[in-house]
Amino acid sequence: MRDDWKKDYYTPQEVKEILGMTYSAIQNQINVGNLHPTTPPGRKHKLYSKKEVDELKQEMDAWLASRNIGKATAPKFVKATIEDMPEAWEVADAVFGGHNTIPLEKRIEWLRKNPDIDYLVKQDEQVMGYFSFIPLKPETIDDLLKQRRFAKELTTDDVLPYVPNTPTDIYGMAIGVRPNVSLYQKREYGKALLIGAQNLLRTLGLKGILIRTIQAHSNTPDGIRIMRHMGFTEVQSTIPGMHDFIINVETSGLPFIKKYREALEEWQKAQPPQHETDSNPDSKQQRKNELRKTTVNKPTRKKPVSSTSGMP
Repeated sequence: MRDDWKKDYYTPQEVKEILGMTYSAIQNQINVGNLHPTTPPGRKHKLYSKKEVDELKQEMDAWLASRNIGKATAPKFVKATIEDMPEAWEVADAVFGGHNTIPLEKRIEWLRKNPDIDYLVKQDEQVMGYFSFIPLKPETIDDLLKQRRFAKELTTDDVLPYVPNTPTDIYGMAIGVRPNVSLYQKREYGKALLIGAQNLLRTLGLKGILIRTIQAHSNTPDGIRIMRHMGFTEVQSTIPGMHDFIINVETSGLPFIKKYREALEEWQKAQPPQHETDSNPDSKQQRKNELRKTTVNKPTRKKPVSSTSGMP
């Protein structure tokens, strides 16, 4: 029958009413992988799985029921400060179970050298998720991906500053969400990290940071899911159980990378024009030729002859 699809799918309007969301909010749920619209045979427009929508609705209701709804605040994405690091370190330690956790003192040293490497998702001033994007030398990133070195073995000298108009490679050091939260909360915090990371890249573009690649690897479900939803290209890892990811910024067609490139171009256009310097051999020769012409055309004056008197 023509309406057989109705027993398994919702229309976009029905999803909007069931979840109490705007269409843009529904699109966010699609972007982070909570919803997967599809076009069944015989239909021209996309529909949503009833099972998927109903499960998301149940998770949302369960989460809201567990909180004081009147006082609930939306998660916010912020840059980490030195004062945030002890709590952020506790979350990282819980996510990774103490395995390869970078010592707190070392993380603070890194943040002092480059204050733009650690970011958090907070709710009611509590750290719920975090990620670290750190500029490193390409050979250092390769060592980490192939586990010739581990993150906790890096030194402050390995962490690079952001320098405008200097080619930069970024390593996704860590990403995760606080354990022991509901599935819906985990998805919401993951979405906040995802959107925050994308906006961060545009901010770096506006500062003139010339990013070549962004690379990461992960063996945690949260990290793998977030990297995939960000649009990283997954490449085969040489380490069993590990997933490697990369974005080639110059050629990527990802929308948020395009916004980064537009921001970088905006910064480049705002820079003062470069003046010719003596390091340009063509400019030096041109100036020599002009000087020679001036010398040839300049009238010469005869030197007056002075008389000298002999000694008496």
